[in-house]
Amino acid sequence: MRGVVCAALTLAASFALWGRGSAQGPQVADRPVEQTRKNIQVLKGLPESQLLPEMNFIAASLGVQCGFCHVNKGRDPQTGQTNWVWESDENEHKKIAREMMRMVLTVNGGQFGLSRGQVTCYTCHRGQEHPPSLPTLPLAVSGHEPAPAARPTPPAGAAPGANAPRPAQPTVQQVFDKYVAAVGGQDALAKTETLTFKGTREASQGRVWPFEATVKGSDKFLMVVEIPQQGRFSQAVNGAAGWVVNPRSHRAVTPKELGDIKGVADMFRAVKFTPAQTMRVAGRRRVGDRDAVVVVDRPSEGVQRRYFFDAQTGLLLRILTLTDAILNQLPEQIDFEDYREVEGIKLPFTMRTSAIDTYNSFTRKLTEVRAGVSVEDTLFNMPAQPAPKP
Repeated sequence: MRGVVCAALTLAASFALWGRGSAQGPQVADRPVEQTRKNIQVLKGLPESQLLPEMNFIAASLGVQCGFCHVNKGRDPQTGQTNWVWESDENEHKKIAREMMRMVLTVNGGQFGLSRGQVTCYTCHRGQEHPPSLPTLPLAVSGHEPAPAARPTPPAGAAPGANAPRPAQPTVQQVFDKYVAAVGGQDALAKTETLTFKGTREASQGRVWPFEATVKGSDKFLMVVEIPQQGRFSQAVNGAAGWVVNPRSHRAVTPKELGDIKGVADMFRAVKFTPAQTMRVAGRRRVGDRDAVVVVDRPSEGVQRRYFFDAQTGLLLRILTLTDAILNQLPEQIDFEDYREVEGIKLPFTMRTSAIDTYNSFTRKLTEVRAGVSVEDTLFNMPAQPAPKP
């Protein structure tokens, strides 16, 4: 699969789009795969933009790679790319995979009280080609008796964990207020309307790219990435418009691209979360060794977003986005680590984006952050296109 898609992915990922692009649901005019690919039998109706993430979800669930199901005819001696024959049915595993997909669709079809995404390939396989069919012996607990160190059954009428009452659940507004206070408070934030960043974007296969980013107010953002052997890639938001400039393109962005770049900008703002009517507090979860308060949002149809806030400090630890697909939900996660104080506000110096495909996963590490610097609005204007060479 890499041979076919790497060239396109390099340019797409080079903009350091924070990865949410594949996790925001189908694009406008995103054609179904049966119209763009050959020999689609099960996944009819799947948007083209979700096909590769869906395939990567299946591969990760089974712990296999593309060649497990798909046929290739070796490498093209001229391009060095793998000649994949995606529509071929020569590989028996592909036929089995289709039957497995049909089974998942049937199980989640409502007959068993389940809905789409509740049972997936990962439910059984857990990263293995052959899922286990028996529990591993010896067992720590069974249906007949609890584990040796298990707590005794509470007396009738007593609520489980009655001796350890759960903390009161905060409101979304209370979570937000604590978060803003943890970042530095409204007074400190008001003094840091402009932020500039320098750092590196590190990904698999030795892809380490330096970048610079500038945020001003709520509607201005510029990122410049230097990609070895390719050149400088710039993208910006300026009010309701945006643009991209690189060695191959010099243009205004589409509405979908504008939304993606705004998503990148949000990750560089001091406050990365704003309460909305669609949000609710969904209890607590563990993030590493931290207890986290979880806020769940449905920002658009088919998309769920979960925000994890450190229950003690109030700082944002993680954003998990789940996008509905035909067989399952497609996950994407951003972790915020290494908070440091800059001009009275706390910012994460490490931002880790994890996609279902490791090629699209990356880590941004900041090396320099400046707050409150003077930046002219003209910085966010699209530069003039250079005159063609004679």
